[in-house]
Amino acid sequence: MPTGYQGYSPADFARSAATTLAENIRMLEDAATRNFPALAQIEASGRITFNHGGRGFDWPVQYRIHNVEGNTGETQRNFARRNLYKTAALEYRGYQATDAMYQREFLENRGPEGIIKVFDQFVERLTRSMKQVLGKEVYTDGSASGNEKYWHGFESMFATNGTVNISTGAQRATNTGDKVGYPNDTYATLSTVLGTVGGDWESSVVWPDGDGDPEYDYWSPLIVHTSYTGFADFIEALRFGIVTCQKNATLDEQMTTGVLSRNSYMTALNLLDNKEQININPGGDYSLRSLGFKNTFALDGVEFTFDSSLSGTLGYGFNYMNIELRGCDESLLKSEGPEYDIHTQAYNAVVSTLSNMKFTSPRNFVKWCVPT
Repeated sequence: MPTGYQGYSPADFARSAATTLAENIRMLEDAATRNFPALAQIEASGRITFNHGGRGFDWPVQYRIHNVEGNTGETQRNFARRNLYKTAALEYRGYQATDAMYQREFLENRGPEGIIKVFDQFVERLTRSMKQVLGKEVYTDGSASGNEKYWHGFESMFATNGTVNISTGAQRATNTGDKVGYPNDTYATLSTVLGTVGGDWESSVVWPDGDGDPEYDYWSPLIVHTSYTGFADFIEALRFGIVTCQKNATLDEQMTTGVLSRNSYMTALNLLDNKEQININPGGDYSLRSLGFKNTFALDGVEFTFDSSLSGTLGYGFNYMNIELRGCDESLLKSEGPEYDIHTQAYNAVVSTLSNMKFTSPRNFVKWCVPT
């Protein structure tokens, strides 16, 4: 017995059921679409690049500087070669969405009886589905087991091993008395662990406070411990992340954008409501507000919004110019079909991408969370 497009009266009389149809509204309601700010900003700012080849891609990373010493004008000089570079590398990965329409369905649907003309917008619907999924993949951990085909998103560099002991700088199990998580990941074949390739930190303070050799944290992101008892509130945690991250960046790399979970976003708004403030939203062609994201607030020059795909007490801070989405085709999404297959009597269509995300040094990125 068919289940679609019948009468919907709660008390059907037999004659009504046999003689009267429901009114079939021929307008599709889209109840599956969401907006994802990070991918929208990356796309709008021209940070998606195309037509890349090779078996993957790599790029040089300067992880330290030359030794500098005092000179009286008579000081003996010692000349020696010094390597300043490491190589980061990633492979291309892909996503695809497919659909099929059998010949019988095509014939049934092509006339006025077809409420929704399924064949007419085959590729368009697949493209919308892909964009919805890719909006969330910006955050995925491409290094996690089972994610070998997925992008290297933000979580590919943010794994932790407890927290940084606020007194000694050593790694220890997560402690609410520590301000930051201890970086413990591998992104683009390079370790995020502090001091992996050497370097010293200022002896009187604990990372990330103070200063030290560039190689000590050249590839280490900042993971702000939102449950740290020393923060008066969540706004203070956000501010600590913004200010601390800026010490590593040039003017062009300083944080522009913060994306929070809904819970964290509402927590921040509630705290800001209780404070006298003058909000000046960052301008520019690629600000979140200019892209249509009206739910934003500004803190210390950084524009914050929320992403419905994030949960718990979670957030990320970044500069969109530190992100590149590299695709192998002429556009990010490649469409094929609909194409008729005489063996299966079906029209097949696919939309796919072969691409991956590339970040500049993880040290220019921030995550707000409770480290594990």
